Amino acid sequence: METNTNPTINVPTDSCPASSPKLTQSTQKIGRRVSGKPWKRLKTATRRSQLPRCLRKSWDDRLKERKEKDAMKLLEQKLKDEVESEKKRKREIALKRKEALEEKERLEKLASIVS
Repeated sequence: METNTNPTINVPTDSCPASSPKLTQSTQKIGRRVSGKPWKRLKTATRRSQLPRCLRKSWDDRLKERKEKDAMKLLEQKLKDEVESEKKRKREIALKRKEALEEKERLEKLASIVS
């Protein structure tokens, strides 16, 4: 019973007739640990997207959508700011009227006391 000369694999060659040197050489080039089980495949990176290809969007499409969404948000923010500034302006006018009315009443009261 002889063993492989590869230091990462300590599998006797007699016990695994299906193992091939091609498999160990390809895994050795990649630099990953070899399982010693020739029927096991090398793992690859998983696909993150579960969508079918026809539904996936390219980077350019997503970038375009993002720009459109940002432009829409900017427009909405401008409109909200305009509405808020209009409310603020009306509130300030009402406060000025109220203060002027109070001042007028105070002066009338003061004039009635004096005379």
